[in-house]
Amino acid sequence: MIMRLEAVEKGLVERLKAASPKRQRSAVRVACELAFQAVSVDMPLVVDALEQLRRGEEFTSGQISALEGLVAKLDDQYFDLQDRLEDEQGLDVDALQLFSQARAVSALSLAGGENSLMSAAEAIYEASSAVDDGASIFGAVLLVLSEP
Repeated sequence: MIMRLEAVEKGLVERLKAASPKRQRSAVRVACELAFQAVSVDMPLVVDALEQLRRGEEFTSGQISALEGLVAKLDDQYFDLQDRLEDEQGLDVDALQLFSQARAVSALSLAGGENSLMSAAEAIYEASSAVDDGASIFGAVLLVLSEP
């Protein structure tokens, strides 16, 4: 199965494949932290999950379900707003905020789940989609993957 991250940063995926699971998890943590520095989601569920990720703890299935539910809610709000604004030209700041929040929470949900290459790559991709400049996240992830 091809990873979305391969379409935009094939070299990063190769580095991710060569990294240990511990290093992959560190890379994902950095990507999520950067996404949440750029995008505020001030909800206890998200704040607690991000803190757990920082401590290296996996999420419960209930937490992952709750995060996935939040992603779906944010995506629905984004699409509803986009539909209402369809006749107007340009992108709405509120719509972009909802999109970015959904992507950041999605990255967090993926980060706290199973330790796999696919989950790591998808989490990094989602985190990069949450910010204006995904290259900054890719650069930070590459730095983590380059550490001895």
